[in-house]
Amino acid sequence: MAFTKGKNLEKKIYSDNFREYTLSLNSKKENRTEQLLFSKPDRKNSMSEKGSLRIDTRIENKSFLKKHQKDIIDLDFLKNFTEEYIVCELLSRSQTFYIIDLTEKKKRKVVLYSVFLLNYCPIGE
Repeated sequence: MAFTKGKNLEKKIYSDNFREYTLSLNSKKENRTEQLLFSKPDRKNSMSEKGSLRIDTRIENKSFLKKHQKDIIDLDFLKNFTEEYIVCELLSRSQTFYIIDLTEKKKRKVVLYSVFLLNYCPIGE
């Protein structure tokens, strides 16, 4: 997911490099704006489920963006859906999500943060 500066996007950085990315969607439900919340943990490295080392931050060449263009989504794409559909259908599979923080690009390099979606899919009866 590509992250740039915008009125519907917010980034907060806390101690130990813990990061929160908030994406506000256009739709309103029950007089509140729907939001997607992603967080990057404050750990430098951790073990994945398979026992191999997992890197939470990656630095890639800009060519990475062109190579993976079809896999990258942005806020404009997500605005076409409700929060519930995004959380329960689009992003519900077990996979790794990356925020491509374009506000931190340097000399033909981009920074990717492995993040977790903090929203949950409501369970109805």
